[in-house]
Parts: sequence; C-alpha cells; structure tokens
Amino acid sequence: MGRVVTLNNQDFRRSKCSCPSYVKKNICKHIIGVASYFKLYTIPLEIKNLPMEEKRKRGGPKKATKALVRM
Repeated sequence: MGRVVTLNNQDFRRSKCSCPSYVKKNICKHIIGVASYFKLYTIPLEIKNLPMEEKRKRGGPKKATKALVRM
C-alpha cells in the first residue's frame, strides 16, 4: 500500500505521512527520504556508514544434520 507524504518546504519536520510510524512518533522514514531527495535534509555520514541488517529468510529454521553422517 502506498504512503501519502505531505511535504512542508519551509520545515520538513512539520510534514505529514499516512504510515503508522508517523502516527506514533510524529516522524517516519518516508518524510526523511522525501526531504533528503529534495535536499531539505542531509543524512549524516555516521548514519550512512552504519551496516544494514540482513532480513530473515522465510520459513522455519533449517533442520540440522546428524553429526558424523556422510551424504
């Protein structure tokens, strides 16, 4: 589902978004992304250099094979 971002050009912190994160925290990644795209906000290098988390794979964990068994 798409998100509706209403951007305030004077102060991006007063922008609005339709996502649940915005309702809880009054700021979200969509507003930050749109503001950085329009050069209203620059993301600090410390944040850009952080390693991203890997997403978990779908399904349950793989079954372990028994020790000392050849295939």
